[in-house]
Amino acid sequence: MRLPFMGRSMHKTHTISVAIPCYNQARHIHHTVNAILYQTVPPDEIVVVDDASEDASPMILQQLPVKLIRHQQNQGPAAARNTALSVSSGDIIVFVDADAYADHRLIETFLRAYQEKTDPLIAGIGGRGIECNICTVFDKWRALHARQDFGPKPRRVPFLFGLCASYKREVLLQVGGFDTFFPINAGEDADLGYRIRRAGYKLYYTPDAIVYHQHSDTERSLLRVQYNWFYWTYFAKKRSNLYPWTLFAGTLRRLFTDTFADLFLRGDVALALLDLKVFRVKMQALFRACRGRI
Repeated sequence: MRLPFMGRSMHKTHTISVAIPCYNQARHIHHTVNAILYQTVPPDEIVVVDDASEDASPMILQQLPVKLIRHQQNQGPAAARNTALSVSSGDIIVFVDADAYADHRLIETFLRAYQEKTDPLIAGIGGRGIECNICTVFDKWRALHARQDFGPKPRRVPFLFGLCASYKREVLLQVGGFDTFFPINAGEDADLGYRIRRAGYKLYYTPDAIVYHQHSDTERSLLRVQYNWFYWTYFAKKRSNLYPWTLFAGTLRRLFTDTFADLFLRGDVALALLDLKVFRVKMQALFRACRGRI
């Protein structure tokens, strides 16, 4: 597949496959693919797995220069990423969410990071998502308190955020890819990171690898996402013997730090009230999870 691109080239030490799981993202998928097509360093292929979308996503994708795989039934993001892994050929797989527009230097940034990190135990390098749609108090809360990044400095991390992550293909195959025990977009990226580290590898984060996240929330969707993330991350930690009780401690700590900052530093009562609602659903999720079985 011949891909167009703009900008300068660099010496590529790896072959790159970009994998995009897509479910009902007709609004964004054309822009997401275009952002990959016009990278300063082009990928060797773009694999899009349409997870039985019910909107116009498949029709849009058929007009784009991608390797398109379609699921006949919706199977969830873990299964979609595994399908992309199974049909991809690059020795580095870059995963980008269907509603995340990649910075034009994303692939170049990942490649340079792999070149600089000569440690053979580096299994993956992740980036960060910048929230672009700040239209409501719920979007503002997400951008402040549910950021998908590990801060302003590069460092080793326990897992990579799924919306902007790259892995060595051989390591993904070695650990069995994403675990379809996690049926929705919650917990599967943390679980993968924990298993990679248990296998003796390391994960690295660079804040220079950026995607622009186009998600927007209502109160209902925000609370649902927070519930799901804490519920499934509890199981991800428990399955890896990583003390899931730390999620309770972290939730209590965030209640005080976030509410204090929102109420007294930002002077935003609506954000502070939302902190209390989010805290309640997080604790509901954790209590339900700790009573459940794997």
